[in-house]
Amino acid sequence: MRVQPLPGAGLVIRTGPLLAVCADGGAQTDALLALVREVAAEAEGADGSVLIARLAGRLGGDGPDCAVAALGENPAVLVRGSAAAVADGRQGTVELQGPMLQFRTIDGPLSTLRLSLPGSGAPDPRTSLEAGVVSGAGLEAQPAQPVTPMDQPVAPAGRAVMPARRPDRAVPFEAVLLLPGYAPDPGPAPEPPPATQALVEGVYCRDDHFNDPDQRYCQICGISMAQLTQVSRLGPRPPLGVLLLDDGSTLRLDTDYVVGREPDTDDDVAAQRANPMRITGPASGVSRRHVRVRLTGWHVAVVDLNSANGTLLHRPGAAGPEQLTPGVPAVITPGTRIDMGPRWFRYESHRNT
Repeated sequence: MRVQPLPGAGLVIRTGPLLAVCADGGAQTDALLALVREVAAEAEGADGSVLIARLAGRLGGDGPDCAVAALGENPAVLVRGSAAAVADGRQGTVELQGPMLQFRTIDGPLSTLRLSLPGSGAPDPRTSLEAGVVSGAGLEAQPAQPVTPMDQPVAPAGRAVMPARRPDRAVPFEAVLLLPGYAPDPGPAPEPPPATQALVEGVYCRDDHFNDPDQRYCQICGISMAQLTQVSRLGPRPPLGVLLLDDGSTLRLDTDYVVGREPDTDDDVAAQRANPMRITGPASGVSRRHVRVRLTGWHVAVVDLNSANGTLLHRPGAAGPEQLTPGVPAVITPGTRIDMGPRWFRYESHRNT
């Protein structure tokens, strides 16, 4: 992807799959650039939505104005302050602007991308940023090759797309009669594979994105749902966000999780009704089965599994922590931090916000 800096006051960085622009705020900007490099170095094949969620979990709402994009599979963008992001994907244009920290996944591949600060100018067509940091108030990026439309056939490398074969009317037609009983018995039909996504009631936007019925805007393309005749349908629930552990690891939230030192001892983990989230390293005060993250419809809840030292919730904007009652689910929103003794994880998502 070709990246062109935009003239103006600020800094532009390209490192690994991450592109970013930020206001020059001295030491805070240096810390931000170091964080972007750190997340890029930890990519290890993670898709863009996971990288942006990971960065958002460490970034926080305060600091220099910035806009960040993660390229690759499931590209995503993040903005904070007066920075703006405009991305054109398969389903149209997504625009984000602060002042609050927010991020969104793009239905890729990207055709164009623009990250900018106020006062950014037009790019010089002679410029191109391959890697590193340069002065600038934004960037524009385009793929080296044009994005192939969804309905256009793509030929494998080294091969040409063959035109559809038309019947030759000069060749005599030959019929084949298939009689039952002359083919070997194929045996019993294989059992269908188990469903990997839970089915929930939801509504579709104009571009056929499946959404929570309570949302005013589509959580994929951002289109308003207010003018649509919403008919609730049953469909596969998309991931509701990510869980960010204090050691930097990230888990996609598309199923229940049991969290603790030995989550594999849980019956639901053994039966594959939940995934394990193992706490490694210093874990004094964390039980073997400490807490469960439960998905109910479009909501995320946490349940203390009768842990020895209890579980605290830090909800966004709350005056203080909330003690969980063992066995009683508590619905949480994005930005909520869950403390288990000295260890913690946080729920982050662009949904349900």
